[in-house]
Amino acid sequence: MLLEGLGAQALVELAFKDMLADSLREKSREKGVCVMVGITCAASNQLVLTIPETSAGVWHGLLRRGVGVFIERALSVREFMTEVLGMDLHYATNSVPGLFLNNAPVDDWSEELVSDGDELGMSGTMPGLCGIALRRSSPIRSFRPDLVSRHDEEARKGGVATVKMFNFVALDCFKPVLRRGVVVSPAAVLEYVGDQEISLQECQCAWNDSPASASEVREILAGVCEDIELIVRMNGK
Repeated sequence: MLLEGLGAQALVELAFKDMLADSLREKSREKGVCVMVGITCAASNQLVLTIPETSAGVWHGLLRRGVGVFIERALSVREFMTEVLGMDLHYATNSVPGLFLNNAPVDDWSEELVSDGDELGMSGTMPGLCGIALRRSSPIRSFRPDLVSRHDEEARKGGVATVKMFNFVALDCFKPVLRRGVVVSPAAVLEYVGDQEISLQECQCAWNDSPASASEVREILAGVCEDIELIVRMNGK
């Protein structure tokens, strides 16, 4: 028999892996889901990756693709950037002149509100006359009279807003955002890890507070159908 050919240590390791897999399934059932058994649906699932500081930079591109950020209430663009995303006010004021709320340039970032379902794009200085016109409170914003954000103020509420960061802004700001936690689809995580050739074997992985191997994380994500919270931490931080 196959088992007869296995040593005692191998049998112990096999039993431990089965026990760990059962534990992961049970913890997910406690949250109202069933991992790797049929369809899994739960927005409360959490994946925490602790990665080497030396390989952290590869994760900044995830913010260029767009991630969800949970907010308890509608709040101004300025508050969202400084209080929720953790940007330094001086940096946000001087290094992020390009702000786009639902694809429309933002001028008064203290008044424009970010709420559930909104998308906020952030960019550094953009070149040319077009770039100048699209800057926050541009002196030539009259060149874009039809490009203004419009909202139903009564519908403003908390929830999940999408954040996209471009050029150097993503590279400068991705660490505190990912450390805080973002909302993403499991498919987006698997796609990004594959596109960037990220080795999960180098990460310490935890699914719903239980340690998990790289292969187990991939299997779990493949069976989850709703968005998860992704937290990416650097070693020692």
